[in-house]
Amino acid sequence: MNKTIEVSGSVKLVRKIVKYRAKISIEVTQNPYGDEEITDLAEIKNQYYLALVENGIDVTKFEEDTFEFRTYNYQGEGTMLKYECSSQKEISQLLDIKVPGIYVNLLECKYVIDDQLYDEMTEAALVDARVRANNIASKIDKKVGDIVSLVDNRVLNNYWTTFNSYDEFFELKVIFEIE
Repeated sequence: MNKTIEVSGSVKLVRKIVKYRAKISIEVTQNPYGDEEITDLAEIKNQYYLALVENGIDVTKFEEDTFEFRTYNYQGEGTMLKYECSSQKEISQLLDIKVPGIYVNLLECKYVIDDQLYDEMTEAALVDARVRANNIASKIDKKVGDIVSLVDNRVLNNYWTTFNSYDEFFELKVIFEIE
């Protein structure tokens, strides 16, 4: 029977944001930015689109989805707008626009990790795993041998996720033989 030790090797995850996506609800009964109450959905949309144009936002990029608005279980009349762009400045301009009845529900980012960076992170995580395994093995008077198994469960490339300003880590589970 082979004796093994299983550890996780990790390294700070470095990714590049290539796109931003905002989901914005327009709701007649919701008024987060003022006291004025507008009871007509078309008027709220019109005011919002005018504010967007005044701030240099391309309104043709918006996609409307009334069904998605309903899936959020809102009680009033409304709709959902989706907007994608590749510029942080542009998405920031969009988020700065405040119009009664408009609410930003979600900001997502599309992250990409190129092959070279993936290879570098893999190598660094393997080094970290070996260091951890050696540390543990020395406590029980054993030595770390060859790698028996590797597991990489992380989806790394070309996916949407909510914007996160915190550090994230790339992790490999590694099983080593011990002698």
